[in-house]
Amino acid sequence: MRRLRIILLQHVAVIAAASRAPTATESTRRDSMRRDSSFLRSAAAGGVAGASATVAFHPVDTAKTVLQRSTQGGGGPALRSLGVGGFYRGVLPAAFSMMPACAVRMGVYETFKKNLLQRAPEDVPPGALIFCASALSVVVSCAVRSPLDMIKTQVQANNLGSAAAIRNAWGNGGWAAAGRFYRGAGLALMRDVPFFSINLLLYEQLKAAALARASAAALAAGVEPPLGLAPTELVMIGLVAQGTAGLLTNPVDVLKTRVQAGGAASVSAALQALLREGGPLGLMRGAGLRVLWIAPQGCIYYPAYEFTQRCLKGSG
Repeated sequence: MRRLRIILLQHVAVIAAASRAPTATESTRRDSMRRDSSFLRSAAAGGVAGASATVAFHPVDTAKTVLQRSTQGGGGPALRSLGVGGFYRGVLPAAFSMMPACAVRMGVYETFKKNLLQRAPEDVPPGALIFCASALSVVVSCAVRSPLDMIKTQVQANNLGSAAAIRNAWGNGGWAAAGRFYRGAGLALMRDVPFFSINLLLYEQLKAAALARASAAALAAGVEPPLGLAPTELVMIGLVAQGTAGLLTNPVDVLKTRVQAGGAASVSAALQALLREGGPLGLMRGAGLRVLWIAPQGCIYYPAYEFTQRCLKGSG
């Protein structure tokens, strides 16, 4: 918990620094958040960024999943039993689930965001429009991500191969099998809608504030304002956005893991079991690992996303 407090204090310091940037009008803020990008270009950039971050930090995700699934105090024995190769269990389902899911999500997000920023009344805060665009994009991408996320969780938590996890979820086939592939989808939406909405809201706001600060400094120095942020700035903003969103949504992530991995028959049963095992703090089980896994992903995801967008724009 001490480590989490340090991370949060660092996040607050960065956000406070960004909030001291020169204040822009709502119209200027909207303009700085618009992106001239097609659905396909944003989808390609999202797929590349999602796969890159997922593969790089998959071992931490596996440790988090095993820890959340374990009923042993601390989960140490379960983690030690993984071995080196065990930490990469489910890396292919994870990568293949994130590529199409991130592609759909970012393509839909940028499309919704552009239209909302252009057409919504001027008195509507840009942050509210970004939150709405992100929430809608998560709902659309859930149809792609949930089945693959279910397989990934089964592989990580139950020590199954990908084919065995698919057979386990498929069962006797039919509509019941389709339902099993979407087991925990409601929980995934409960986690992902606030996670990605908080994430993108922080990212867009901090990025706009940093650009405004850089532009003001450039104008004061009599030079051309920068067209974008430096990689180091994107890394820090990504760390803050992902880490904060990951910590705030950990309780729902724990419940989702318990339901998808078969440790509980329902959300209510999972909640009751967690409260019996560890009280209210049981809902924060694996929170440290979740932040350690997900916050650094922002350091890869957002720079990779912006870099791919620039490359595709230049080649288009």
